[in-house]
Amino acid sequence: MLTPSAFRLLALLLLAAPPALAQAPAAPPDTARGGADSARVRTDVPAAPQTPAQQALARVRAAVADSSAFAPVGPHAPLPAALAGVVWAAPPDAAAAVDDLLAIRRAGARSVRTGLVEDPIVLEAATLLGLSLWQDLPVENLPAPFLVARTREVAGVLAEALDRARPYAAARHFGLAQGSDTSDRRARAYFEALTALVRERGAPGTQTYYTSRFIGDDRAGRTVDVVLLDARDRDPVAALRAWRARHETPVGLASVGAGVRPGRGGGWRTPGSEAAQGRALETAFNELGAVQPAPAVAFVYRWRDATDALPQDPSAEVAGTRFGLLAESGEPRPALDVASGFWSGSQRVFAFDAGAPVSRVPGVSPVLLLGWGLVLGLGVLYATVPRMGALVPRYFGRRDLYRDAVKRGFDLSVSETSGLAALLAFSAGVVGASTLRALGRTDTLSAATAGWPAGAQDRLIALIGQPLVLVLLLALGYGAWLLLNVVWLNVLAGRRRIRPGQALSLAVWCRWAWLPLMVVALVLASVDAGLATVLAPTLLVVAVLIEVVAGYRMAWDLQSIKAVPPTRAVLFGFGLPFVLALGGLVWVALVSRDEAAFLWHLATRA
Repeated sequence: MLTPSAFRLLALLLLAAPPALAQAPAAPPDTARGGADSARVRTDVPAAPQTPAQQALARVRAAVADSSAFAPVGPHAPLPAALAGVVWAAPPDAAAAVDDLLAIRRAGARSVRTGLVEDPIVLEAATLLGLSLWQDLPVENLPAPFLVARTREVAGVLAEALDRARPYAAARHFGLAQGSDTSDRRARAYFEALTALVRERGAPGTQTYYTSRFIGDDRAGRTVDVVLLDARDRDPVAALRAWRARHETPVGLASVGAGVRPGRGGGWRTPGSEAAQGRALETAFNELGAVQPAPAVAFVYRWRDATDALPQDPSAEVAGTRFGLLAESGEPRPALDVASGFWSGSQRVFAFDAGAPVSRVPGVSPVLLLGWGLVLGLGVLYATVPRMGALVPRYFGRRDLYRDAVKRGFDLSVSETSGLAALLAFSAGVVGASTLRALGRTDTLSAATAGWPAGAQDRLIALIGQPLVLVLLLALGYGAWLLLNVVWLNVLAGRRRIRPGQALSLAVWCRWAWLPLMVVALVLASVDAGLATVLAPTLLVVAVLIEVVAGYRMAWDLQSIKAVPPTRAVLFGFGLPFVLALGGLVWVALVSRDEAAFLWHLATRA
């Protein structure tokens, strides 16, 4: 037991001890709970630098925090969110994509149709901005059996997209296919399976849609929530009414807008001018506002023109048109003011210069000039080469006299026949280029090349966009085909020896029908897309028939000139290649019957 003197001694010792011994050690700050001590500790540690995407998202948060940033600024009510939509191709850089979405929202749009969005930052930005994302799965231009065959593969992609979208309210619409063959009932199984997956795995309120080319003959509309129609360069209200007259499924507009031909000036009466694009969009908004019931959704096509980093639009690239509210450089077009005025309610009436009266003379394409130049060249050749003037009536009137002239060497010289062969090759090149460009202006070319690798399809589209280069390549290919025919004639002649001029004459003269076919092909540039879808394949069939008849006549003329036995000239010289070619066509038809059926449906139902 301590005495009083011992207590006094112990107290003196405690008073003399250092402060650290006079109190219990303090607990370390709880950094996980983020108290005041935690804040003092973190101020000593440098913050991790933000990525460009995070900085862009911070700009979005700041804009959203400003209550006046997206408030209506005009005397009119803003369009409903479903009608204030735009088609947007997301840049590969997340920061640029977030900045794009902020600019789109500032313009007044509230719905965005795009491809699958995989970056969470972009999804979060869209949600913060109150945008509704309509995401297209990467399924385009496929026949119905191809859709069914890809159901499991696409279901995996869709399941990942649904899981990714669940935390973000902006991502509640998914496009199951674009431009595929929905006129074939077999496609229903694909859409039914994927819609069931969305009902089972998607967040509440998630909907499905697809874009259709077949207004009157669509067979899969009841398998999705909404069907979208393409109304570029056409009357959107007429498209809506045509669909509603035949179907009960809610309908929207996947694309609305008019094309611009870069560099074309003039007022709104000049097709392809920027003023005409703006006036067309103003008219479309006014008419859509009067439609009852309103479309489920409507998207202006498109936010920005295609660039090297953004997806291409094949038909627009071939036709040389652009649809963007912003040019490739980012410069706004007048149509952006129109769209923003209607979306935000700031303006409903716009003044555009009418410009000079529209010229009724269509623009002259380089292919058209080349085609008529070939016709002129043929006329010059006929007028300046006496022997040609003598051979033409013999070939079409007295073929025995023509054969005798070739046999005796009284026909054209090798140089003159070579010139005629060059005209023929370029005529075939013009036919091929005109046909491909006509198909490129429609959905047919995109559908026919849907199975190609993306790079190969882009190269073809780029080539078709350069008509003179395309004509030259096709002419070289046809020239090689003529040379192969000359070699084949020499093989058939055997020891009887046929002169180069004779072989070339036999190969060229029997293909005269390419020249009038070229004149018909030149008309393709001026016909509408629907007629071009039917007329272009017809020209291809006629071209094949020309080659078949030419092969037979070439072989028959050979046996007359060089006394080659008919069994060898006709049965072997013509029959063997014909049977091989026919077998190849049958094989292609069997292998590609689904693609052929889809192309037929595009020609007859779209």
